[in-house]
Amino acid sequence: MTTPSVDVWWADLTAADLALLPDLPEAERRRVLAVPQDADRGRSLVAAALLQHAVATHRGRAQGPPTAGTSTGAPVEVDRTCADCGEQHGRPVVDGGPHLSVAHAGLLVVVATCADAPVGVDVERLGRDLPHGTDAQGWTLREARTKAGAGPRVGTGETVLTPPMPGYAAALVVAPVAGRPGAGVGVPDVHEHRWRPDRGAAPRGVRG
Repeated sequence: MTTPSVDVWWADLTAADLALLPDLPEAERRRVLAVPQDADRGRSLVAAALLQHAVATHRGRAQGPPTAGTSTGAPVEVDRTCADCGEQHGRPVVDGGPHLSVAHAGLLVVVATCADAPVGVDVERLGRDLPHGTDAQGWTLREARTKAGAGPRVGTGETVLTPPMPGYAAALVVAPVAGRPGAGVGVPDVHEHRWRPDRGAAPRGVRG
């Protein structure tokens, strides 16, 4: 059984700034600008920029604390092809890795990266995004399993996350690598970070 290492990056809508757009590849810029509602466009922009930073940091390319409008390297092309319809709104994939998952709700955006196995992350607003009486932890774990491409608790590594704002629930799931029968995943070794474009990343501690 493996113990995967996962980086979890948190950001919020205060990071939304059009100066982040030049740091995105052209397809991502078009996708963000096509979102009709301001709040949704802000979440999409922060998520796209945070994904770029998370991937660059994972690959060791980040050059010091990022600032709004300052690139950390050549933008990474992101494939979001939906397996059902072929449109660009599916799970994000970058050529050469890492495995990625993105979620956002309300004011929060979260990106998870893992080098070794598919990962899924979910965040929801308590009392807003979930039906009344819902088990929030169970809901976010199920959503994260789906994003990781995992069945219900079949060899997965799972952990409940504590979002950096009250009123939210979140969870992380790492799925076994396809083609490795019997290779279960232990509880992920989670490294959390808080990202602000004008101040870089602040570590939030480690969960194992």
